[in-house]
Amino acid sequence: MRYLFLYTLVFFLLTGLAGAQPAADLIFHKGYIYTADSAGSVHSAVAVKDGKILITGSDEVVLQYKGESTQIISLEGKLLLPGFIDSHAHSISAFKHFFELNLYGLKSVKEIQDALKEYYYRHPGAAYIKGRGWSNTMFPKTGPAHTYLDEIISHIPVVLASEDGHSRWVNKKALELAGITNLTPAPAGGIIELDPESGEPTGTLRESAAGLVSGIIPPPSFELMYDGLIKFQKMAAEFGITGVHEASIDAGSIEPEVYRKLEADGKLNMRVTAALYIEPDSGRQWIEHLTAERSRDRGELFSARYAKIFADGVVEGSTAFLHEAYNHLPANRGELLCNLDSLKNLCAGLEEAGFGIHVHAIGDAAITAALDAFAYARKISGNTDTRNLITHLQLVRASDIPRFKELNVTAAVQPFWFIKDEYYHDIQVPYLGKERADREYPLKSFFDNGVNVASSSDYPVTIPPNPLVAIQTGITRKEPGSDASMTPLWPEESATIEQMIRSYTINAAYASGWEKIAGSIEPGKSADLIILDKNLFTIPADEITYAKMVMTMFRGKIIYSNQ
Repeated sequence: MRYLFLYTLVFFLLTGLAGAQPAADLIFHKGYIYTADSAGSVHSAVAVKDGKILITGSDEVVLQYKGESTQIISLEGKLLLPGFIDSHAHSISAFKHFFELNLYGLKSVKEIQDALKEYYYRHPGAAYIKGRGWSNTMFPKTGPAHTYLDEIISHIPVVLASEDGHSRWVNKKALELAGITNLTPAPAGGIIELDPESGEPTGTLRESAAGLVSGIIPPPSFELMYDGLIKFQKMAAEFGITGVHEASIDAGSIEPEVYRKLEADGKLNMRVTAALYIEPDSGRQWIEHLTAERSRDRGELFSARYAKIFADGVVEGSTAFLHEAYNHLPANRGELLCNLDSLKNLCAGLEEAGFGIHVHAIGDAAITAALDAFAYARKISGNTDTRNLITHLQLVRASDIPRFKELNVTAAVQPFWFIKDEYYHDIQVPYLGKERADREYPLKSFFDNGVNVASSSDYPVTIPPNPLVAIQTGITRKEPGSDASMTPLWPEESATIEQMIRSYTINAAYASGWEKIAGSIEPGKSADLIILDKNLFTIPADEITYAKMVMTMFRGKIIYSNQ
């Protein structure tokens, strides 16, 4: 009788506790739920309450949290993941994608001229034309000529950014208004391309030289940026993106103001942390300017806690900083865009002020310099919990890869580019030589060395910024849709499906300082969830991009559904 009494007491206590469980607002069950927690746990059900994860587990366990008003959704075996986070995107520039002349994907001068003609036909009263998206692979090293643009538009300035954003192609009217001639000195870190025969400017301006034409065209308006971000968020939700590390905005400008207004209006449907641009030679006094901006940007969804530094340029402009000379320019290694001592002191000052540092570095020498600067900053500040990132990482010395882990530096990669495309054949092999070109974009080595790897798009360099394309390419190292004859780029550096998913979820959350609130499906974290119609863990890698986004949820609210 005594044991029967004890069993009865335990039964009533347990059922009483179960009855006291908080009722979930929503339960997903009968699914394959990859949580991206530290153990890589997989469950079949998850409950959501008040915009946060209540519990994960088996259907039997989670359904105990069903209440009278709980919505129950059967996943029918579909894959549920944490929302994707893009760790390097210029979402503030979405207006360029949606509202300016779009040249992405055009393959010839004639196609570009036709697009320019059509744009002017639709904007007959335009005082200028801006656009973006032409490819360096279509033109010689000196870039496209202004004469191609002059044939279509010669009475107003035309300024077209390359798809990587590091060069400008302008017509003769723009050169005249900016006062650019063959006698104009190029600014530090910039190149005014000259015709090798006439010695006159070709119409291509690279890196900082692009700023020479910035004053002839009005800056984008607040309303244009605002509307661009509205469109970007709609597109991002369709791809399952619920967070963005904004790669570069200007402190004291309207750019952070636009984000603040979006959040105040209740129209910011993603989590955003921004990197504030700072000139690497600007000195520590400029840090106060960034600190003032950071104090204004402390919203629940938008913050600015990072500083952005450009260490070098790009391979296609021969401006990436390399340890060994370019193959086509034996006297040129590119250059570091600042003095190394200045970079070290700036990084130390930024860390002391509590900023994470986000560095653009493409060449292997630039990456070494950035790591040297971080090592110096750690020595000065003593801070071992920094959230610094180096992005792009096209060429990396093998000896530098372990240093990322030692210095707690995130490798912010763009797997979209890990392929043998026109850039590989027309620029990378001729400019770098085949041996270096075949060892571009390491990935597996970072994972193997315990480095935090966070994937990203560099939008609008990559359009569209679909994470599924990056995930597939990170595994196959081939362009999605390519046939079996296409050889992969450095296949030994292929990652696994789990590594790629973590690079877009928990690793990306860590890189942005969100790992305690987002990036994985764990009790208490934000219910940022996505559902796909195919299980990425079980389908062939070359079919990942065929998967469709079924639903995107941010903080418990559905922001996209195809049902």
